[in-house]
Order: sequence, then C-alpha cells, then structure tokens
Amino acid sequence: MKATRPVTTQASVLRPGESGYEELCAGWNLAWTQRPAVVIGVETESDVVAAIRLAADEDLAVAVQNTGHGIAVPADGDTALIVISHRDDVTIDPRARTATVGGGASWQPVLTAAQHHGLSPLLGSAPHVGVVGNTLGGGFGWLARRYGLAVDSVRALRVALADGRIVTTSPTEEAELYWAMCGSGGSSLGVVTEITLDLTPVATVVAGNLFFPLEDAHALFEHYLDWTASAPEELTSAFNITAFPPLEIVPEQLRGQTFAIVRGCWCGDPREGDRLLDHWRSWRTPLMDTWGPMEFSRSAEISMDPIDPLPAASSGKWLTEINTSVLEAMLETVTGPMLFAETRHAGAAVSRPNPSVSFSARHGERMLEFVGLITGPGADEEIDHRMEDAWARLGASLAPLPGYLNFAEGHEKAQAAHGAFDRPTAQRLAAVKRRNDPENVFRHGIPFAELGRD
Repeated sequence: MKATRPVTTQASVLRPGESGYEELCAGWNLAWTQRPAVVIGVETESDVVAAIRLAADEDLAVAVQNTGHGIAVPADGDTALIVISHRDDVTIDPRARTATVGGGASWQPVLTAAQHHGLSPLLGSAPHVGVVGNTLGGGFGWLARRYGLAVDSVRALRVALADGRIVTTSPTEEAELYWAMCGSGGSSLGVVTEITLDLTPVATVVAGNLFFPLEDAHALFEHYLDWTASAPEELTSAFNITAFPPLEIVPEQLRGQTFAIVRGCWCGDPREGDRLLDHWRSWRTPLMDTWGPMEFSRSAEISMDPIDPLPAASSGKWLTEINTSVLEAMLETVTGPMLFAETRHAGAAVSRPNPSVSFSARHGERMLEFVGLITGPGADEEIDHRMEDAWARLGASLAPLPGYLNFAEGHEKAQAAHGAFDRPTAQRLAAVKRRNDPENVFRHGIPFAELGRD
C-alpha cells in the first residue's frame, strides 16, 4: 500500500471499528448497509479533493453519499465513502433567480430560502432528499408540467474528478461533462461540490390531497383520467393507492387504513385552481379534503413522504398511457408490505427536449411508482416479487425508454439505466466516462461501460 496523505482537518476520517463509523456510514434507507474501508465526512471542497487522493493512495474506489435515499451499489471494503451532507450552504440570488447550493444540501433549506424571495426550486416530491442526486437523476416534482424537471434547471456544476481536479461545468463550459452529469445521477463521474439552479416565480399554490374509500377506486380512477386528459400544464397531479401502516409516525386518522387518493399541485391563477377542484367536490364528497391554497414551502404535505429513516424499496417506470390494467396492478400490488402505488401525470414541460442534458426518458405521459416497507423477514423478497409481477403485467404500457433512476435503487438502478438512454446516448455517456474516469474510480453509480456496449 502507498503512503497515505492526510485528509484536511475539517474532515472526519473513520475506519471500521472506530467510534462513529457506523453512524457516519448510515443513510436514510435502512435497507442498505454501507461498509467501506474508510468513510470520510467532508465539509469543504478541499476536503473532497483530499478524500479522493486518499482513496487513490489506498487503491480504493470512491462512492458518494448525501442523504442515502438512492443507493446504487453499497460501499464495501474496497471503497472510500465520501459523506458530503455537511457541505450544505445555500445562497439565493433573487435578481438572477438562482440558487447556488453545496453538494450536500437537501431541498428543504433551498426551498425555505428561495421562498423568502417569492421563488421556488424545481425540487422533487420529497424536500428532505438531497438536491444533487435528485436533480441529476431527473427530479420530477409538483411544478414539473409547468416548469420542467429539476435537471432542466441546472445552470452549472462544480465537480471533483477522479484525478483530484475541480472543474466548473455548464452548457458553455466543459459542456460534454455537464451533459453527461445531468441525467445520469452524476456519481459515476465525480463528486459534485456545488450546483447552481434556476428558480421559478412560484410562492403560493393550490395543492393537497383528496382521500376516498378504497371501494371507490375504479370510479375515482376513471374520473381522474377524464380530469387529466385536458389538464392545463399548471396542474401536476397523481392518482395514488396508499395502505397506511399501523405505526405511530402515521397520523391517527390515517393509521392502518387504505385509501384511494387524488393529489396534486396547481401553480397558476388560484381562482382557476379552485374551479378545477370543484370538478371533484361536485362529483363526490371525499372522506378528507386537504386541498387548498398553501405556500409552496409546505409542499411536503402533498406527497406526505416519510421523513424519518426507514427500510424501504421502490421501483418506478415511465408509461405511455394508463388504463384499467394499470389500476388493477396498483390495487393487487398494494397489500402486505407494500406502502403505496402512484401514477403521476407527466407530459407538457416534462416532455420538452433539452439537448444540453443527457436525461432522455421524456416520452412517457405517466410515471408509475411502487414503494414497500421492509418490515420483517422475507418482506424484501415479497416486495421484489410484487413489483416484478406488476411490471411483467404492464409491459405493453411501458414507454420506449421506461427507466427512471430516481425511483430505483440497488441492482434495479443499474437495470433502470439500460432503459433510461437510447443507444447513441449510452455510447456518448460511456465515452465521457472513459475520458474523465478511465480507471473507473467512481464505480458505485450506474455502469457506464455496460451501457456503451448495449
């Protein structure tokens, strides 16, 4: 082994058996266990560079973790794990309508800071996930049909490469690296130390949930299809089946019950949003109605995703259409350890081409996601079986490029990557990988070399 250079003093460098090692390695998704040869908690850009050089000195691969929501390949004894969550500074430029964010920030602080200026980022549906991973994997949030995906809002990235260099990438500077990062999740090419994003002029929205009895699901689904068939782009919505577990973290009025839910967000004229909701309220009275005007800083209330760490599994794909076969798959899948199935309306700005980024899966009119909780022995196998069975049944409804990296993890994230890019894009990504990481130091993201051979 080579002599190891010290990491800068701001960083925490821990090895197996040392106090704090397991805590620093832990991510949000408790289904995954990281066991790297060394874990390095970084705070500054120079910490990141020093951590990469330490890994090189010890002949280790490099993996990156922020919140630990979307692990692709867990870090093992041949890996240095860089935990970047403390690099979380946020700067808002209200005149330029941009946010410049540390590589370890989650969405909520960015959203809160932007809202002070009447602005919002294009965050995904869960504000407690990491900005960088969510954005570079797509970022399908509640403003998407009007303003696009989070990946479409990236102005620039600062990236630490495998050789320790820091480069700034944008559509006009290191444009090929920028293109490859924006759509591939980023962690296969380097460590993003900073990201600059465009903000949207959204402060308040009309949003929330309508809860209906599960026995109304078929009628509700048909009504939802009619409602969204001609929906304006200011409306991003979803049809959801959720089996709320009997856990204390679940509000008492929902605990242990299964509902059919219509949820969404209207970011246009509030009066028009109210008229759209009248379509539902005049049709059938929901069991609960939380839909109304709100500051977009409260957007977590729309999806109601769990905040506390949990052992979970998820799988999502793009669909060309939804029909009763999709509903039947949702209803049959959400039993046992499954938490929910949700189909979200895409199209509009989501589908608009953006040749400056590699994100390619824009042809699906709908997204379908399944999520399960690994609550005991055998639950993970049952969840996998239910998801695989559902996708097998829905093969005819899948989009030409069905893969969506943000709704996959583990081996399925690698599989999703094969369905997220067409052949020319995959070959171009592989070429960028060869130029910037020829030794495959960042091998815990999606497998670029395999994509290039498809």
